[in-house]
Amino acid sequence: MSVVHVENPRVRDRLAELGLSAEEIENALRRAEAERSFCTPLDPVSLPGNIFWGRTVRFLRETYVPKGWASASPSNVPLLVAPSGDFAITASSGSAETGYAALTPSTRYAKGNAVMKRVETNRQLLLFGERDPEAERQDVGDGIPTWFLLYHHVRTDQGTRLHAELSFPNEPGSRGKISSWYERIILPWIDFEGFTPFVDDVDDGQGGIDIPIERLS
Repeated sequence: MSVVHVENPRVRDRLAELGLSAEEIENALRRAEAERSFCTPLDPVSLPGNIFWGRTVRFLRETYVPKGWASASPSNVPLLVAPSGDFAITASSGSAETGYAALTPSTRYAKGNAVMKRVETNRQLLLFGERDPEAERQDVGDGIPTWFLLYHHVRTDQGTRLHAELSFPNEPGSRGKISSWYERIILPWIDFEGFTPFVDDVDDGQGGIDIPIERLS
């Protein structure tokens, strides 16, 4: 079973151990939502989701790089790397279970090989206390454990509610989705009143290139 942090003191303390704060993460998400809200139904269907994902990554970097964190994109996976260099954070849209402590979320879409390799690094660390020997560092952020900032938009009568959590995957999931988590930090939800709720966004920038192909039996 995964370790789940829900209550405010536990969430705040665990984030502080990682050098993060709920307020700063919320601010990055709010800024990303503000940019996403400029989209209209006449935009390409994937644009709101891509904007939110991309701006979340950017605004997290803008917040933490001045504090000693690093921006890196090994194998085109956008990361925020801790000052210690011991772990990284990336962002991804999540399933409808995102942000609910009693439920188990998954990434909303299948991930490519580069992302799954990072999850395998997490698994190696948890099982053996060491990184995958094949995950040799060739660039900043290579071969280190990775947390995922999951988020999910829900339509409300007033606009949109955003659920989010910072979670540490411990197993590559089936069919390319990540659905097993060693630790989850549930963040307070955010309500956006009056914003257009693009709840059917597609893509978040980390899928589509590596397409899993399975033989039919």
